[in-house]
Amino acid sequence: MQKKFSKILSGILVLVGFIIIGSILIWSPVCKNMMELASGNMSHMRCYYTGQASILLSIVLIVAGIESFLTNSRKPWTFITIGIMFLVVTFGSKLGIGVCMKETMRCNITATWIRIGGIVTMICGLISLFKEEEKEIIKINIAS
Repeated sequence: MQKKFSKILSGILVLVGFIIIGSILIWSPVCKNMMELASGNMSHMRCYYTGQASILLSIVLIVAGIESFLTNSRKPWTFITIGIMFLVVTFGSKLGIGVCMKETMRCNITATWIRIGGIVTMICGLISLFKEEEKEIIKINIAS
């Protein structure tokens, strides 16, 4: 039962990673427009960088989920998951890189997808952290 539970959590993490990437690239893409700086140079908007960073961290999450699924281990990725998704959740806020200030921009919808994925992932990581491991009983035979 424990291995099945671990595989379910790993599958959820991989799915969330793909959902975050899909939201950024497909159904709710971030702005790719450039803005002109006071110096005359052109630069991407903040939401573009939030999207790029979220994609990279989601790829790490997917790899960690696949590794956990294949090895039936959940301890290495539990802390990675919590840390990565804490970063992803804060990217769309004033604590992180942020998104466009206008509420009507599509990148605010993308930030919502990122936050939801981050919250689900952090919940999975916390469940994995506090779920008791099955303890194996090792019998030692002492020959007298």
